[in-house]
Order: sequence, then structure tokens, then C-alpha cells
Amino acid sequence: MNAVPELTQQTQRQTTPPPAVFHAGKTLARLRDHPPGPVHIIDPFKVPQREAVEKAAALDALGFPAILLASTDYTAFEDRMEPYVAAIKQVTSLPVLLHFPPRKGIGFPLVTGADAVVLPALLGSTDDYYVWKSYLETLLTLPVRLDREDWPDLLLTVALTFGEDPKTGDLLGTVPVGTAGTAQLDAHLAVTRGFGFHMVYLYSRYATVPLDVVRHFRAGLLPDQILFVSGNVRSRSQITEYVAAGADCVGFAGALEHPDWRTTLKDLADPAHDREGPR
Repeated sequence: MNAVPELTQQTQRQTTPPPAVFHAGKTLARLRDHPPGPVHIIDPFKVPQREAVEKAAALDALGFPAILLASTDYTAFEDRMEPYVAAIKQVTSLPVLLHFPPRKGIGFPLVTGADAVVLPALLGSTDDYYVWKSYLETLLTLPVRLDREDWPDLLLTVALTFGEDPKTGDLLGTVPVGTAGTAQLDAHLAVTRGFGFHMVYLYSRYATVPLDVVRHFRAGLLPDQILFVSGNVRSRSQITEYVAAGADCVGFAGALEHPDWRTTLKDLADPAHDREGPR
């Protein structure tokens, strides 16, 4: 019979913590401290760089908390994104966040200059790569992809989709979250709290995230966990409703994809403009 070994060697506990692989960082602190409100999402594979630079300067002047560069589809990521991010950083002091899906074998796409990267755990995906393996793969490849001083803040995020979304489903295996009851919402909330995620990202591609879902998440999240809502936000009244329901950040993208985007941006940014915007 094998005897149970005695543990006679004790490891001395370090008096100072080792360098963290990820940490809250300045970007997360800014999002937490900034008053709830709108955040503009720019698709760099759709919006020309010159237009993105103009929008970034306007967002800075209006006091937005950050700029989110995001897209479901991308090709030649580094070639497109390095000059794109660099040009934006020249005109704004706002943190620039990346939010793109990972690809197997590499993980989440990264470029020098980005302040933070949203790392979504797609809890509703049928493929565990998009639930958690993509995050580990990113950590493994990060040291050989970027110099240590260029590492962005890593924002650990629970990402959930609402309403039918075959495009995201085909790409990432996501299944829309059911809202007939609260059991599924509560299960996702338990994971979010238990694993200490920084943020929850609620998204609807073709519809909108229900207000009662936003209220339910806000009530179930820890005080420092950020609640981000996006999808078909095109008016100040929608932003006001989501903020009242508990959202910290309300993302909008397509609302500015027209020639008179400057007027629309001012309307969306100003609480006094609580009316429908261009569709």
C-alpha cells in the first residue's frame, strides 16, 4: 500500500506580489469613475481612418470616457490597425479599447498603442474556445506578440447576446440568452460575480437589449463591475433609459454612420437632447 507523503517543505510566501498578467489598470479605473453615459463604437474596417480621427477628437472634446474600436469581421488586422490606432492617439487623450473576436491559434488580436482589450467570455457559446480557451491562448501568445511595455490592460468581460443573431451564431457559436424567465440570467450573474469579471457586455445586433434585463443585471452585479449595453442605440432617449436602468456605458455605432454625424453626436452626448435621432 502506498503511504501518503508528508509535506515537510514549506514555501515561503512572497512579501511583494509578482507582476500581474493582467490588472485593473488606468482604463478600467476611468470607466468605473466616469459618470454613466454613451460610448461611441467605431468599426475600423468600415469607417475610414480620417473620419475616425475626426470623431475621436470630437469625442474627446465632449468628455466621453473612452473610444471603442470593434468589429465582428476583420482581415490583415495588424496592417490596418497599427496606423489606425496611432492616428487616433495623436488627437485624443481618451483610452482606446479594442473589441474583436479571437481566432483559434492566436487568440484575441492585438496591436501596439491600444490602451485596453476587451476579452469577452461568450458564456452563451456552444464552443468552449469562445467561452474561456481564447483568453488562455491570448495570455500564452501575448509575450511574443508585444513588448512588455506595450501590453494593454486586459478587461475580463462576460459577453451575452439577445435576440436572433445568426451572423454571430455562425461565427462564434453563440445562442441568444432567453428572457422568458430569470434562471439563465441568474446563472450568468453567478459566474460573473464568482469569477470577478471586470465587465458585462450585453448586445443585440438586430433588436435591442430589454430594459428589464439591464435592471436585473445591475441589481445582481457587484458595485465595481461595469455594465455595458449596446445594439441599435440611435437616440438620446434610449441612452437615458439604459442609464436609468443601471447601465454604466451605452454603446452606439451606426447612429454616426452618415454625413451629418457631428450634429447627431452632439444630440446623443447632451442629456438635454432627449429625443429620437436619425435612423
